[in-house]
Amino acid sequence: MIDVKTKINSFFIFNSNFGPKEGDELKRILFYYPDEIDVDARKIQVGLCEAIVKFMTTFSSEPCEALQTLTKRYIFFQPERHFWMVLVVRVPYGTKPLAGGENREIVEPSMMYNVLESAYKMFKMFIGHFKDIPPEEIYSKCEHFFTPYMSSRSISSDITNVIPGINYLPLEKNSFFQVMCFIDLLEINYPDFKCVSFVYNEQLIWNGLSTNDMLTLYQYLVQTLLPKQVEKEIQGGAVTSAQRHGRFISPPEGIRTAEDLQKLAKVHLMREDDTETKQYYLVIYRTLSATVCFTVDVNTNLDIDTFRSLDAFIGPQLSTIASAISEQCTLHAIQSAQLATSDHKFLYFNRLNLAFKSSALTSLTPSTAIKPEVLSIIAGIHSDRKSLGNYGEIIIKTPDEYWITGKSSNEREFYVVIQVKNANLKEIADEVRRICETQMKGIFFYPM
Repeated sequence: MIDVKTKINSFFIFNSNFGPKEGDELKRILFYYPDEIDVDARKIQVGLCEAIVKFMTTFSSEPCEALQTLTKRYIFFQPERHFWMVLVVRVPYGTKPLAGGENREIVEPSMMYNVLESAYKMFKMFIGHFKDIPPEEIYSKCEHFFTPYMSSRSISSDITNVIPGINYLPLEKNSFFQVMCFIDLLEINYPDFKCVSFVYNEQLIWNGLSTNDMLTLYQYLVQTLLPKQVEKEIQGGAVTSAQRHGRFISPPEGIRTAEDLQKLAKVHLMREDDTETKQYYLVIYRTLSATVCFTVDVNTNLDIDTFRSLDAFIGPQLSTIASAISEQCTLHAIQSAQLATSDHKFLYFNRLNLAFKSSALTSLTPSTAIKPEVLSIIAGIHSDRKSLGNYGEIIIKTPDEYWITGKSSNEREFYVVIQVKNANLKEIADEVRRICETQMKGIFFYPM
């Protein structure tokens, strides 16, 4: 199996209106990565993209999406009017030889587009819209946010890049009732603090945000914040009393003094009961493996005594809930491990609530349980919604005896990967139906 993990060749953001006159080309470049590329090379590359974008407008009202050259691929994303984000990778990348000496690309362009879209949504959540940032500040804000963000990103054939979704944790009713009672009691006693998510490990239990905002916050938690916290906990060895009781992990140093309150991150989010995006303080609390996120209106006067009282209130209760949930997760982990060792893999995705489920083990580190070539095919089917339609099915057989089945029903998608030699179409269809009925337990329905 080929491990495909491609570093980003370059990434930049430009707006032609920022430097309309000749000689002001550098002002159009709001951000460029990597920093070691010289100024002239940046101007040439961005100028090429500007020309392509303008040229494409003469043929279509739709924005330019991609440019393929002999050695590079450019993916374009226009998040706001006049603002363009461009991701560049070298090609061919992640290839292996085929019959006749040809090369086959493994990573789908849709995965690269997902990187751009996720980067913008994360920027918008923590910083805001490009158009709302004063021109004299936008360069520094982009530099401050995108430099560490892009340095930690790569393009890899991983299930989270194929279909960005949320891994939900199903709980039995008593445990879920405990979680809901905890959230209700907290919001009654501390009305300024609104719970927007309850996450155990990397699985979501409760969501109080709009679906798209929850996906962005969820990605921030499982891809950036929680891995750092888990690393600290591992380095710390045995569970400390602070970890058992609980602590604020945003800001990372915790909240112990009034000065720490000034370090709270501000985010732009839309709660389920809101009609528009608003700015909030983001407060994150963690006990054992349970992480709870709260929002507080930015106009609220923050008081250190309130946070100390909140810490004393949350810690013991959340610790009890986390211990109860861990017992269920142990059983789920055993079942997931059995699925992961099977030759048959599946992916489930619901476009309505972005629920994602896979037989490949999902954790705070990328999974390589499914071959990159297979994931590339699934990514192609998922990105081309016409291939499945509202109710459809497609079966693909690869030269190395992989059978890939994709099903769609009511905005839900189900993919099954089976590797078996000398199988026929009926045998594969029967096995897919069995897996669907066994693993989905009524979530996925076949049309009558």
